[in-house]
Amino acid sequence: MKFRILAPLVLSAASCSTGLGPVVPKTPIERQMIGLLEKFDRWDDDGSGDLDRAEIQAGINSLKGKPQQVSYTADDVLGFYDTNRDGRITLAEAQAGYGRSRDAERLAKP
Repeated sequence: MKFRILAPLVLSAASCSTGLGPVVPKTPIERQMIGLLEKFDRWDDDGSGDLDRAEIQAGINSLKGKPQQVSYTADDVLGFYDTNRDGRITLAEAQAGYGRSRDAERLAKP
């Protein structure tokens, strides 16, 4: 499990592609957000179709010691993506989160 989507949090519709074709991240935050989408199924250890806090934390832990800086927590990730506040992130919530990358960029600034 790897988690590379926030920094402390994460994504933006203005910078993502709205038409057909590949989505090209324009910022490190967007790259991390796309990373979550790419790894979603791998991190879903129990096959439930969503990510709970433990699965997110395991993903973050797998990134420790890698070249990228991990400066966010599982609670940061849940706080940003879990819009219905049930303690889990569905794939739909993760995809919708990418559409809010401007918010993520603002949250990531000190």
